[in-house]
Amino acid sequence: MAKKWMSALVLAGLILVGAWPCQAQEKVTPQEVYDLILKAVPVIEQLGEEGLAAFNDPNGEFSLKDTYVIVIDCAKMVMAAHPNKKLIGMDLSNSLDKNPDPAKRKNPNVECCTVANNPNGGWTEYYWEKLGEDQPKRKIGFTLKVTGTNYILVAGIYDDTTSIDELNAQLK
Repeated sequence: MAKKWMSALVLAGLILVGAWPCQAQEKVTPQEVYDLILKAVPVIEQLGEEGLAAFNDPNGEFSLKDTYVIVIDCAKMVMAAHPNKKLIGMDLSNSLDKNPDPAKRKNPNVECCTVANNPNGGWTEYYWEKLGEDQPKRKIGFTLKVTGTNYILVAGIYDDTTSIDELNAQLK
């Protein structure tokens, strides 16, 4: 009887430990987002369109903790690379964020393409739902243009407090 009880306890412990990553995913910091984008730039600079595939893998080198790098073709205003393959080729020209105040909704993709033209890139904010949630949350993203291409790289995090102005001031 004690053997069955001990086996059940060990099995329950393995299930709980195995479920832990699903319940509490580690959050990425703004510095890690920035570093991830800088790591991604040479892939597109050196490989061009052939390098886009590297950004489509949700478990690849451009996914970190709770963020990932996406690639937008600003000339065509389409999603060029994304871990969710259904979004690749999506027309982004009329996409609005999900700001709780409809009067403040904006197209984050157009804003990212504009901010990316700054020599050091830039941070933007917009509202979107976290995966598995139905209420939009404030998201901040770092955007950088890949020189000599129409591509920008974007990665972001959900964050209610970090100042966009302070982050952008650090880029100068």
